[in-house]
Amino acid sequence: MSRYFWGFLLAAMLAMPQAQAATVSVQLKDTIKQGSGSIDLFRAKQQKNNLSAADLEAMRTEHGGSLIFAVDVNEAANGSEKASSQGVAIESAVLTVVVGGNSSSFSSFSTPTESMLAKVGSSERKLYYTLIGQTGSSLITPSSNSELNGSSYDALITMPVNMALDSATSATLDITLLETNTSLGDPEAFYDYTAGFEDLALVSVEDSTFLAGLAPGQSEAPLVITQGQVLNPIDSWVYYPSAVEYYIAAYEDNYPAKSDYDFNDLVVGYRVGLGMADDKVSSLIVYGYIIARGSGFTHDWYLHIGLPDEASGSGTVNLFKAGSSEQESGYPKSISQSGSFDQRLLQGTKSLMQIPGLEFANTEAQISLIQGQKFSVSFDFDTPLNLEDVALPPYDPYLYVTNTGYEIHLPQFASRLGNSVNSAEGVGGFKNEQGYPFAVIIPEDWEPPLEHVDLGEAYSSFLGYVSSSGTQNTSWYTLPSESKIKGIGKGFWKWD
Repeated sequence: MSRYFWGFLLAAMLAMPQAQAATVSVQLKDTIKQGSGSIDLFRAKQQKNNLSAADLEAMRTEHGGSLIFAVDVNEAANGSEKASSQGVAIESAVLTVVVGGNSSSFSSFSTPTESMLAKVGSSERKLYYTLIGQTGSSLITPSSNSELNGSSYDALITMPVNMALDSATSATLDITLLETNTSLGDPEAFYDYTAGFEDLALVSVEDSTFLAGLAPGQSEAPLVITQGQVLNPIDSWVYYPSAVEYYIAAYEDNYPAKSDYDFNDLVVGYRVGLGMADDKVSSLIVYGYIIARGSGFTHDWYLHIGLPDEASGSGTVNLFKAGSSEQESGYPKSISQSGSFDQRLLQGTKSLMQIPGLEFANTEAQISLIQGQKFSVSFDFDTPLNLEDVALPPYDPYLYVTNTGYEIHLPQFASRLGNSVNSAEGVGGFKNEQGYPFAVIIPEDWEPPLEHVDLGEAYSSFLGYVSSSGTQNTSWYTLPSESKIKGIGKGFWKWD
């Protein structure tokens, strides 16, 4: 072959587009310390791995116009934070890039998780992006070529960058964590930051995909599980009774007989959140716990929230084993609904909350406490609703007693189940002849009477509350006879 042909072939080969090598994740030298950090993207933890402008552009291109950072969350494992789940929230993140002497800033970012949080000095909650992880969590990548292989990175920050970076002379990420109002309890107490430092890395598509699927620590973090399952875009969340409190629903299950009237046959804590978008209700979430079960009967527990007939949507029900991020067999479950929201969230309470060899759980004086299951629900409406079309709290949490076939509601509600013995029971029917109810809603500071102790005996001012139709002794639940109640305490039953 002539030299001309070889020269032509070589020129053609050089002109052919070359396959771009996949990028490799790199740990950065600068860290977030005491709540803030200024991260130089050109400085790697190991100097030999320092990134060039071309490297940054390759990463941006690989991620479709964004830079993705992995964060190793390092927080003190105390309070509601623990080694298996710890978190911080981001108040702001700004990437500043200098090209040709001109500076450009990018402040839009996202993470896989969000929570409603109040800043220190304020009780007003707003939506913030969060970073959640766990100690020694991830062994981040299956690629032995990655610098992050075997490391413990947790969460991801995605920052869109709509300019080429191959000529950048400087690139700095300034990040500030949110100082939360920990006096409000969770979720603020969980997302506070300590003096610990958070490492960062710029990650490849392979590593970011692996880490996003791993989601370390997320299943145990407060107010994350269900919100992460909500698919509709949300501007803000409104919680009832609040973002940190629960209603307590307590039942006497021998309806229509008054029986021992100890109101510990089933005790459930629940909270409802409404996801708002453009001033309409786009999604619904529910969180709750089984607190006590002092009955020989077994029950199903339902939550009914009145909605317009035309409402419809779908979602997920989660049921977690006591003190665990592992779900019970058969969960999570997919649900769909038209009209009012009316879902069975607990089925077979006697088998769910039990102490081996004993009839009751958390209602007897000399028996140790156990934690109950945690449940949560996410529900997206097909068409957003007007807030005024959603029933008012505390809604209609009701019981179906499997052994007797009766359902039990608050007195202001009617029966819901077509197959119950009292399916025709109307509004006002769930009281005895003296006007005493068989279901009550109480703030979370209340603790149930001991087994076979009448509610009026454990809380003497309850009688005045009932006889006045609820106009007097409204704080009856704060004045117990200490020897006649089971001191469970909200710090115990709210285990996550």
